[in-house]
Amino acid sequence: MSLLCVGVKKAKLDGAQEKFNTYVTLKVQNVKSTTIAVRGSLPSWEQDFMFEINRLDLGLTVEMWNKGLIWDTMVGTVWIPLHSIRQSNEEGPGKWLTLDSQVIMADNDICGTKDPTLHQVLLDTRFELPLDIPEEEARYWAKKLEQLNAMRDQDITNQDSYQEDPERPLPVPGTQCCELSTNHWACLIQVFAINQ
Repeated sequence: MSLLCVGVKKAKLDGAQEKFNTYVTLKVQNVKSTTIAVRGSLPSWEQDFMFEINRLDLGLTVEMWNKGLIWDTMVGTVWIPLHSIRQSNEEGPGKWLTLDSQVIMADNDICGTKDPTLHQVLLDTRFELPLDIPEEEARYWAKKLEQLNAMRDQDITNQDSYQEDPERPLPVPGTQCCELSTNHWACLIQVFAINQ
């Protein structure tokens, strides 16, 4: 089990300031959390949320809504794959994400978003390392996770190069015992750390 930390910081909205009274909802693994509503085209929430995550193959859905008198309207949405989120015990500066106007569905699940809007949201997302292990072991696992994150980044770069050349054949997957993906290694390390 992993602890996902999400900091909803602020947004840049395209339009007149009086037009917006917005809030953000976060959805992951059938759990939903919501910020307060803030007026203006440059809202600042500075709210932190935590989620216990069992499956790293899912994603975090972020929706921004404009509060209305009768009903609320969606400003935009973005979907963040959980496997792309960094491992850290320290809050970061966050990352500006462009909100899209539509979701992409596969088998009744959201798997992405499309059609960018002119609206952006600043989020800090990270998985925290367990705190109940000895400091020396925590440093060891932090180093291992940094190596895994580097391997994941390399895998993503390699996948992008395959996508750029549609004529290139896809790589043949290795056996499970010899060639696990970085997501599987991260899961194994987390399970090992929890069981120690």
